[in-house]
Amino acid sequence: MNKPNNNDAEYHVASYIVQVTPKNLAAVKEAISSTAGTEIHAETEQGKLVLTIEGASHQVIAKKVDFIQDLTGVNSLAQVYHQYTSE
Repeated sequence: MNKPNNNDAEYHVASYIVQVTPKNLAAVKEAISSTAGTEIHAETEQGKLVLTIEGASHQVIAKKVDFIQDLTGVNSLAQVYHQYTSE
């Protein structure tokens, strides 16, 4: 996702570790990958994913987190880092 280009805009990026039941891993990865502003950076066969979420506000990030947490097979989602800039 590109940074917003107006002067009052914010840009947020947050990283997460997601634990998924291995039998649901493929479906969860597909759902996350098809969500704008999300990117999976690492995974294990045991069902751990490392991902980032980008958005124009903390509300955008929160909506995407809620979506991921509600996916079948997601056991936990832990935030590792969150940064934002306003320009």
